[in-house]
Amino acid sequence: MTDGLLKGIRVLDFTDFLAGPYCGMYLADMGADVIKVENLRSGGNFVRGARPKESKTGRSMYFQNLNRNKRGIAVDLKSEKGKELFTALVKSADVLVENNRPGVMKRLGFDYEACKAINPRLIFASISGFGQYGPYSSRPGYDLIAQAMGGSMSITGWPGMEPTRAGMAIGDMFAGLNAAIGICASLYKRQETGLGQSIDVALVDSIVSGMEAKMMQYLYEGTVPVMTGNKYITSAPYDSFKAKDTYFVIASGTDVHFKKLSAAMGMPELAEDPLYIDTESRKKNADILKTIIEKWASDKTAAQCVEIIEDAGVPAGPIYNCADICNDKNIVEVREMLVKVPHKEAGELTVLGNPVKMDRYPCHYEKAAPDLGEDNDEIFMSLGFSKETLDEYRSKGALN
Repeated sequence: MTDGLLKGIRVLDFTDFLAGPYCGMYLADMGADVIKVENLRSGGNFVRGARPKESKTGRSMYFQNLNRNKRGIAVDLKSEKGKELFTALVKSADVLVENNRPGVMKRLGFDYEACKAINPRLIFASISGFGQYGPYSSRPGYDLIAQAMGGSMSITGWPGMEPTRAGMAIGDMFAGLNAAIGICASLYKRQETGLGQSIDVALVDSIVSGMEAKMMQYLYEGTVPVMTGNKYITSAPYDSFKAKDTYFVIASGTDVHFKKLSAAMGMPELAEDPLYIDTESRKKNADILKTIIEKWASDKTAAQCVEIIEDAGVPAGPIYNCADICNDKNIVEVREMLVKVPHKEAGELTVLGNPVKMDRYPCHYEKAAPDLGEDNDEIFMSLGFSKETLDEYRSKGALN
C-alpha cells in the first residue's frame, strides 16, 4: 500500500455485511494493512454471493466495493489449529474490528478480554445492533431495525404515509463511521498509554445520535416530530419542487436568499408580502409558497429552474439518480467518487471513491477485494509459520 495516514497499522477485519466492512474500508483506504479474516467453516462472508455481480468473473461488486485495498485469509476458528493461527494474528495486530452478534467472539475464544491478554495494545472494536450490554444486546440488529427503533423512520416520508426507511443503509454506515472514529482516536491515545481498549458501537445508538434537531424539538418543546416530506421545519422555501419535466430542490435558508429568489422569479414583491416577509412567516405559509414556486416552474425544465436560481445566488440543485451521478463530471472525475482498482481477471473494477480528500496523504485504491483466503501463505509466513506447517494445517481443514 502506498504511504498513507495509517501506514504501519494492522487491522483484523473480522466482519460481514455492511457496517463492519465499511469501517475497515475507510481504514484500508487511508493506508492501514487491513486483513480480511473470514471463517472457513462457513464459507466466508455471506455477501460474497450478493448482487450485483461483475459479468466476467461473477464476483460480487457489493463485496468488492467494501473490501478493496484489503488482504484476505480464511481459517476455521473452531479448530485448534485455526485458533493457533488467529492467536498469532492477534499478537501482530493493532486493531480488531468485528460485527458479530454479542457473545459470538467469546464462544470462539477471542472476545476482548481474551484478546487483551494476548495483546494489551490491541484496540478491539465491536459493532452490533444494540451494543455489547443492556437488555437488548442479544437481539439481532440490522439496518432496518436501527432505522425503526432509532427514530428515523418516524420522520421520513410524507404526512399520512406509512413509516419509511431512508433509501441508503444509514444505520450501518453511521455505525461503521463511528467505529472508525473511535479506532483512530484510540490509536492516538495509545501513543501515550501504550494500551488499547474496547470500543462498543450500536446501530440503534448511531441513528439516535443522528436525530439531532428532531430530538431537541421533542426534549425542549415537547413536540414529537412527524413526517414533513422534503420540507425542512426550520426554513422555507427549503423543499423539492415540480418543474415541467421533473423535480428539483431549493434551499433558501435566509431572508436574503428569499429576496434573491423572489427577484429571480420576477416576483420581488413576495419578499415584502407579510405572508413571506421573514423565516417564521414563510414556514407557516410554506405550502402556499410552494404552489407559487411550482406555478412559476411549470413551463420550465428542472435544469432551467436550477440555473436561474443558482445564478441569483440561491442554493438549488437537481435531484439525481445513479445514472445522473455517473454522468456528472464534477462528482465522478473531479471529485473522484468513481475510481478504478486493478483486478487479476477482470482487468479493473469500478468502485466508489472515498469522500475524505486529503492533500498530503490522499486515499489510494490499489487492490481489489481478496478472494477467500487469497493471502493465507503471505500473511502467516510473515508471522513465522513455515510452508510445511501451513500445508499441515490445510490437511486438517484449518486453512484453505
